[in-house]
Amino acid sequence: MVSGKSYNFAVMKLQKYILIEIIMMAVATGGLILLTGDYIMSLGIVILLVVVEHLLVSYLERRKEDKREAEDEAADRTI
Repeated sequence: MVSGKSYNFAVMKLQKYILIEIIMMAVATGGLILLTGDYIMSLGIVILLVVVEHLLVSYLERRKEDKREAEDEAADRTI
């Protein structure tokens, strides 16, 4: 069971990372608007970045899970 204190700390830590991600995205978006001079083009680039980030995260999670399953299978064979 997780104590309330450690749960609150974990939530605060997660909120901190979400806040940092939002700030980074805002800075990148502002920079793109200044660089391109066009809001629509900047929005398209940001959407592409979000899609690429999502695909990369899902690929890494799937790879991690496949590796974990392979290790579990190898451990089962040695027993």
